[in-house]
Amino acid sequence: MLSRKIDLSGRLRALPICLLISALFGCGSESTVQPAAAPGWVSQQSGTRAQLWGVHFVDASTGTVVGIDGTILRTVDGGLNWQAQDSGTRSDLVGVYFTDSNTGTVVGGDFTSIVILHTTDGGATWNEQLREEVAQIYLRSVSFADAQNGFAVGDFGTIRHTSDGGATWTAQRTDSYPALLGVFCIDANTATAVGNSSAIFHTVDGGATWLQQTVPGSPVMLFDVHFADRNTGTVVGRSGRILHTTDSGANWTLQDSGLLTDFRSVSFVGTDVGVVVGGIRILRTTDGGVRWARQSGDSAGYFGYFGVWFADADHGTVVGDDGTILHTTTGGR
Repeated sequence: MLSRKIDLSGRLRALPICLLISALFGCGSESTVQPAAAPGWVSQQSGTRAQLWGVHFVDASTGTVVGIDGTILRTVDGGLNWQAQDSGTRSDLVGVYFTDSNTGTVVGGDFTSIVILHTTDGGATWNEQLREEVAQIYLRSVSFADAQNGFAVGDFGTIRHTSDGGATWTAQRTDSYPALLGVFCIDANTATAVGNSSAIFHTVDGGATWLQQTVPGSPVMLFDVHFADRNTGTVVGRSGRILHTTDSGANWTLQDSGLLTDFRSVSFVGTDVGVVVGGIRILRTTDGGVRWARQSGDSAGYFGYFGVWFADADHGTVVGDDGTILHTTTGGR
């Protein structure tokens, strides 16, 4: 399976060009990035050249990776071995989330429809829960609070919500229609979604209403969001943008990455230890983002890294272009 390049937006192939042009570049102030750490990441054999966009682990051993052309890979030994699974689709798969080792959901789409897949047996079989014929819209991210309650988001403000494990998915809307690229679910009622033009939306009523939050800095594309607890969250985006909150998003503050890299993904373990990735950069913090330290990583082609997930402070996985999978058992140190 050969890698198929996306457009200049990386994971935003289906977006109209006007949205891409309108995304402005933000700049950091004086750098707080520390000198590069010793190499602590190793390449794993994925068995594919497909672009890999999403990754999720339920523990240090068991994880799933998704990518273009229906690619799904699974490991039960921390990535020593990755096995391809039959997704039953050729749609591009972008987001993945498991609530336990057996129960997981994958989202994506193609030029004609959006798709949601579900498994209850660790991916031995994947069943199509939703396929809607909507042109030029992809689902980009999915997150669950538990086995029943979850959100999926995508282009043009698309939001889908389930409270029955995906047996039914209900359409929801914000008051505006930016591309929504990341979502994180805290509990059955509370979630945050991020997207184009520095859009951050928050719900506390299961998505019945989504309220836009105020964000500092020039508008940029925001690609991903992760909350360590109900109050403490981090958002990453274009041109080195990192945003942090300690009050559920009532206030967002800029953190200085010291780079202009487009950060695609973020993962935290607790409120202090987190990793962001993008381009061919990996940054790690141990103080909630007051300082971000560069870590070494192998080049993964033109677009670089798209996804990261840490099961604990030491065990983490990064995925990206050309079937790239990187793994650490030392927190990247």
